[in-house]
Amino acid sequence: MTNFRWSISSKFILIAILSASLVGFWYFEPSLFLRIIVLIFSLAGLIIAFSRSDEKPTLVSKREFLILLMLYLGLFSLYNLLYGLSIPLYLVMIAVLLLVSGLFFNLLVLDKLETVISPPLFWVFIVMMGLIILEIFLSLSFWPVDPKTKSLIIVVIFYLTTNFIYLYSHNVLKLKRIAGFLIVGLLILALLIFNIWMSLRS
Repeated sequence: MTNFRWSISSKFILIAILSASLVGFWYFEPSLFLRIIVLIFSLAGLIIAFSRSDEKPTLVSKREFLILLMLYLGLFSLYNLLYGLSIPLYLVMIAVLLLVSGLFFNLLVLDKLETVISPPLFWVFIVMMGLIILEIFLSLSFWPVDPKTKSLIIVVIFYLTTNFIYLYSHNVLKLKRIAGFLIVGLLILALLIFNIWMSLRS
Protein backbone atom coordinates (compact mmCIF):
# COMPACT_ATOMS: atom_id res chain seq x y z
CA MET A 1 0.00 0.00 0.00
CA THR A 2 2.86 2.36 0.81
CA ASN A 3 4.47 1.79 -2.58
CA PHE A 4 1.11 2.34 -4.27
CA ARG A 5 0.66 5.65 -2.47
CA TRP A 6 4.19 6.71 -3.39
CA SER A 7 3.45 5.81 -7.01
CA ILE A 8 0.26 7.88 -7.12
CA SER A 9 1.95 10.81 -5.35
CA SER A 10 4.90 10.66 -7.76
CA LYS A 11 2.60 10.84 -10.77
CA PHE A 12 0.82 13.90 -9.40
CA ILE A 13 4.13 15.57 -8.59
CA LEU A 14 5.48 14.92 -12.10
CA ILE A 15 2.30 16.31 -13.67
CA ALA A 16 2.60 19.44 -11.49
CA ILE A 17 6.26 19.91 -12.46
CA LEU A 18 5.44 19.37 -16.14
CA SER A 19 2.62 21.93 -15.98
CA ALA A 20 4.85 24.54 -14.35
CA SER A 21 7.65 23.85 -16.85
CA LEU A 22 5.27 24.17 -19.80
CA VAL A 23 3.97 27.48 -18.49
CA GLY A 24 7.54 28.77 -18.21
CA PHE A 25 8.45 27.56 -21.68
CA TRP A 26 5.35 29.13 -23.25
CA TYR A 27 6.11 32.40 -21.48
CA PHE A 28 9.73 32.67 -22.63
CA GLU A 29 9.61 30.91 -26.01
CA PRO A 30 8.43 33.28 -28.80
CA SER A 31 7.93 30.58 -31.44
CA LEU A 32 4.36 29.28 -31.55
CA PHE A 33 5.51 26.28 -33.58
CA LEU A 34 7.97 25.19 -30.86
CA ARG A 35 5.33 25.72 -28.19
CA ILE A 36 2.91 23.39 -29.97
CA ILE A 37 5.62 20.78 -30.66
CA VAL A 38 6.65 20.75 -27.00
CA LEU A 39 3.02 20.41 -25.91
CA ILE A 40 2.53 17.43 -28.25
CA PHE A 41 5.74 15.80 -27.00
CA SER A 42 4.63 16.37 -23.40
CA LEU A 43 1.26 14.68 -23.94
CA ALA A 44 2.92 11.78 -25.76
CA GLY A 45 5.45 11.43 -22.95
CA LEU A 46 2.70 11.35 -20.33
CA ILE A 47 0.82 8.63 -22.22
CA ILE A 48 3.93 6.49 -22.58
CA ALA A 49 5.12 7.06 -19.02
CA PHE A 50 1.83 6.28 -17.28
CA SER A 51 0.34 3.74 -19.68
CA ARG A 52 1.16 0.77 -17.45
CA SER A 53 2.74 0.39 -14.05
CA ASP A 54 5.88 -1.72 -13.94
CA GLU A 55 5.70 -4.69 -11.60
CA LYS A 56 9.46 -4.88 -11.08
CA PRO A 57 12.50 -2.62 -11.55
CA THR A 58 13.48 -2.06 -15.16
CA LEU A 59 16.89 -1.49 -16.69
CA VAL A 60 15.60 1.07 -19.22
CA SER A 61 12.93 3.48 -18.03
CA LYS A 62 9.96 4.19 -20.29
CA ARG A 63 9.61 7.48 -18.40
CA GLU A 64 13.05 8.68 -19.43
CA PHE A 65 11.83 10.78 -22.36
CA LEU A 66 9.27 12.58 -20.21
CA ILE A 67 11.78 13.23 -17.43
CA LEU A 68 14.39 14.57 -19.86
CA LEU A 69 11.81 16.80 -21.51
CA MET A 70 10.65 18.16 -18.16
CA LEU A 71 14.23 18.79 -17.11
CA TYR A 72 14.95 20.68 -20.32
CA LEU A 73 11.82 22.82 -20.01
CA GLY A 74 12.48 23.52 -16.34
CA LEU A 75 16.12 24.49 -16.86
CA PHE A 76 15.23 26.64 -19.87
CA SER A 77 12.66 28.49 -17.76
CA LEU A 78 15.05 28.92 -14.82
CA TYR A 79 17.83 30.29 -17.02
CA ASN A 80 15.40 32.82 -18.44
CA LEU A 81 14.20 33.74 -14.97
CA LEU A 82 17.82 34.33 -13.98
CA TYR A 83 18.70 36.42 -17.03
CA GLY A 84 15.42 37.98 -18.12
CA LEU A 85 13.69 38.75 -14.83
CA SER A 86 16.81 39.10 -12.66
CA ILE A 87 15.60 36.60 -10.08
CA PRO A 88 18.19 36.30 -7.25
CA LEU A 89 20.72 33.56 -7.95
CA TYR A 90 20.17 31.75 -4.65
CA LEU A 91 16.44 31.34 -5.41
CA VAL A 92 17.25 29.91 -8.84
CA MET A 93 19.81 27.55 -7.24
CA ILE A 94 17.18 26.27 -4.81
CA ALA A 95 14.73 25.80 -7.68
CA VAL A 96 17.31 23.86 -9.74
CA LEU A 97 18.14 21.60 -6.80
CA LEU A 98 14.46 20.92 -6.10
CA LEU A 99 13.69 20.34 -9.79
CA VAL A 100 16.49 17.85 -10.40
CA SER A 101 16.14 16.02 -7.08
CA GLY A 102 12.36 15.88 -7.43
CA LEU A 103 12.46 14.51 -10.97
CA PHE A 104 15.12 11.94 -10.17
CA PHE A 105 13.43 10.84 -6.93
CA ASN A 106 10.08 10.29 -8.60
CA LEU A 107 11.72 8.52 -11.55
CA LEU A 108 13.39 6.04 -9.19
CA VAL A 109 10.18 5.52 -7.23
CA LEU A 110 8.03 4.91 -10.32
CA ASP A 111 10.63 2.50 -11.69
CA LYS A 112 10.76 0.80 -8.27
CA LEU A 113 14.51 1.15 -7.94
CA GLU A 114 14.13 1.80 -4.22
CA THR A 115 13.48 -1.95 -3.94
CA VAL A 116 16.92 -2.88 -5.30
CA ILE A 117 18.99 -0.03 -3.82
CA SER A 118 19.69 0.27 -0.10
CA PRO A 119 17.96 3.31 1.48
CA PRO A 120 21.20 5.17 2.31
CA LEU A 121 22.53 4.70 -1.22
CA PHE A 122 19.14 5.65 -2.66
CA TRP A 123 19.30 9.06 -0.99
CA VAL A 124 22.99 9.47 -1.80
CA PHE A 125 22.16 9.06 -5.50
CA ILE A 126 19.40 11.68 -5.30
CA VAL A 127 21.54 14.24 -3.46
CA MET A 128 24.51 13.53 -5.73
CA MET A 129 22.42 14.03 -8.86
CA GLY A 130 21.01 17.31 -7.55
CA LEU A 131 24.43 18.70 -6.64
CA ILE A 132 26.07 17.59 -9.91
CA ILE A 133 23.42 19.27 -12.06
CA LEU A 134 23.39 22.37 -9.86
CA GLU A 135 27.16 22.76 -10.24
CA ILE A 136 26.94 22.38 -14.02
CA PHE A 137 24.01 24.82 -14.13
CA LEU A 138 26.05 27.43 -12.29
CA SER A 139 29.15 26.85 -14.43
CA LEU A 140 27.20 27.20 -17.67
CA SER A 141 25.41 30.32 -16.41
CA PHE A 142 28.62 32.28 -17.07
CA TRP A 143 28.83 31.16 -20.70
CA PRO A 144 27.55 33.68 -23.25
CA VAL A 145 25.38 30.99 -24.83
CA ASP A 146 21.67 30.64 -25.51
CA PRO A 147 19.70 29.04 -22.60
CA LYS A 148 18.41 26.35 -24.97
CA THR A 149 21.93 25.11 -25.63
CA LYS A 150 22.88 25.22 -21.96
CA SER A 151 19.78 23.25 -21.02
CA LEU A 152 20.52 20.62 -23.68
CA ILE A 153 24.06 20.14 -22.36
CA ILE A 154 22.74 19.57 -18.83
CA VAL A 155 20.07 17.16 -20.09
CA VAL A 156 22.73 15.06 -21.82
CA ILE A 157 24.81 14.89 -18.62
CA PHE A 158 21.70 13.99 -16.60
CA TYR A 159 20.90 11.24 -19.13
CA LEU A 160 24.39 9.73 -18.87
CA THR A 161 24.46 9.86 -15.07
CA THR A 162 20.98 8.34 -14.78
CA ASN A 163 21.88 5.43 -17.04
CA PHE A 164 25.06 4.72 -15.08
CA ILE A 165 23.01 4.56 -11.88
CA TYR A 166 20.43 2.26 -13.50
CA LEU A 167 23.17 -0.05 -14.77
CA TYR A 168 24.82 -0.06 -11.34
CA SER A 169 21.56 -0.83 -9.54
CA HIS A 170 21.02 -3.87 -11.78
CA ASN A 171 24.65 -5.03 -11.42
CA VAL A 172 25.25 -4.75 -15.18
CA LEU A 173 27.68 -1.82 -15.13
CA LYS A 174 30.03 -3.32 -17.71
CA LEU A 175 32.57 -1.64 -19.96
CA LYS A 176 30.66 -2.40 -23.18
CA ARG A 177 27.45 -0.83 -21.89
CA ILE A 178 29.28 2.16 -20.43
CA ALA A 179 31.13 2.72 -23.71
CA GLY A 180 27.87 2.82 -25.65
CA PHE A 181 26.32 5.50 -23.44
CA LEU A 182 29.54 7.50 -23.32
CA ILE A 183 29.96 7.50 -27.09
CA VAL A 184 26.41 8.71 -27.66
CA GLY A 185 26.63 11.32 -24.92
CA LEU A 186 30.05 12.61 -25.93
CA LEU A 187 29.00 12.88 -29.57
CA ILE A 188 25.99 14.97 -28.60
CA LEU A 189 28.10 17.14 -26.30
CA ALA A 190 30.72 17.57 -29.02
CA LEU A 191 28.08 18.73 -31.49
CA LEU A 192 26.68 21.17 -28.96
CA ILE A 193 30.11 22.57 -28.09
CA PHE A 194 30.98 22.85 -31.78
CA ASN A 195 27.75 24.76 -32.35
CA ILE A 196 28.63 27.07 -29.45
CA TRP A 197 32.13 27.65 -30.86
CA MET A 198 30.79 28.46 -34.30
CA SER A 199 28.19 30.87 -32.91
CA LEU A 200 30.83 32.70 -30.84
CA ARG A 201 33.09 33.07 -33.87
CA SER A 202 30.35 34.51 -36.08
